[in-house]
Amino acid sequence: MTSLAAHPVDAALSALATGQPVVLSAPDAALILPAAAVSTAGLAFVVRHSSGLVGVALPGDRCDALELPPMRPTFRDDGGWCVAVDAATGVTTGISAADRAETIRRLADPGTRPEDLHRPGHVLPYATHPLGIAGRLAIPEAAVELCLRAGQSAAAVFAGLVSPEDPRRMATLDESASFAAEHGLAVLDLLDVAGNR
Repeated sequence: MTSLAAHPVDAALSALATGQPVVLSAPDAALILPAAAVSTAGLAFVVRHSSGLVGVALPGDRCDALELPPMRPTFRDDGGWCVAVDAATGVTTGISAADRAETIRRLADPGTRPEDLHRPGHVLPYATHPLGIAGRLAIPEAAVELCLRAGQSAAAVFAGLVSPEDPRRMATLDESASFAAEHGLAVLDLLDVAGNR
């Protein structure tokens, strides 16, 4: 799967359907992965090329069901960050790629209950806008939309892509396209997501 695909959304959906990362530009670029299929290697790749802050976008009602309180009460109306979590079992410190991948898969698992998660932790859930991309066209909402279209659950990993040239800043559009080509990743713009509903 390459960034030169004639149909970027199709390329991205094919990648996400098999658990592969995709570059999404907004114009800030992020790496996204389907949370249900995230592997330790996949998450390690995301952490290595991002700021290290890993979010998991989930519908707000799922965050409520898991008793994940918003970091600020006003976030719940339009979406926003929730209190960080770790899996209650199957992890050690919670910070390694293996531990975070386990926590992420738990967040995506419809069978997970509130008591299956410890708070605070090392993975940051993000409650998406109630209307999805129709309410807010941003990376978390678009990532969930793409995962659903790819046949995955409504849960998406996302992390900002750091500039390969200057680790003190985030990647530009040109840098994100070059990064995608170098690593054989699909790349698409938020407008591609909105325009292909």
